[in-house]
Amino acid sequence: MDEKEFGRRASEALGKLDDALRDLDGVEADLAADILMLEFEDGSKFIVNSHSAAQQIWMSANLQAWHFGWDAASQTWRDSRSGAELFSELGRLVSGKLAQPVQLRS
Repeated sequence: MDEKEFGRRASEALGKLDDALRDLDGVEADLAADILMLEFEDGSKFIVNSHSAAQQIWMSANLQAWHFGWDAASQTWRDSRSGAELFSELGRLVSGKLAQPVQLRS
């Protein structure tokens, strides 16, 4: 994938995540310059950002890190270690943090 296509796909994913999370009670979502910052009422933060040099979307949450690369076969962002899908994994983490089900769809 070339740099332009990566930028488009990554920006689209971050925008969808921001749209889905911005109206949830208990979390403040802020997307700026391809960095999505989620801040929870207890002060903890999750960060999801585009990393163009690696052509990945990186996520940091709960003292862990994920690196999601584009999987053309499934048309989804997949973690390079676990194979977890970006939207599902972030939904799982936010659900745990808010103690309520949160489903995010790509």
